Amino acid sequence: MGIQDMLEKVENKDDFIKFISLLVKDLKQNSNDWVNTSLEDYLNGIASWVEDVDGLITDPSEDFTEGIDWNFVATILFAGSRYE
Repeated sequence: MGIQDMLEKVENKDDFIKFISLLVKDLKQNSNDWVNTSLEDYLNGIASWVEDVDGLITDPSEDFTEGIDWNFVATILFAGSRYE
C-alpha cells in the first residue's frame, strides 16, 4: 500500500501511528520525492499547508479544519520534540 493510499485510510489512532511509520519509511526510501526533507522545512511546510488549506479546497461544502482539536495537534508536535 502506497503512502497516498494509507493517507486516505487513516481513521483512528492505530491508523495514524501506522501512517507516521510509513512517512518515516517513505522519507528513507524516497527522499527525492520529498520537498521538505529537513525537520525545519517539514514543519514550515505543515504550517504553510494549514494556512493555505481553505484555498485548496475545491468543494466549498468540505471543511477539513472543522472539528479539529488544534491544541491536541500542537501537543503532538511538541511531544514529538521531547518524547523518546
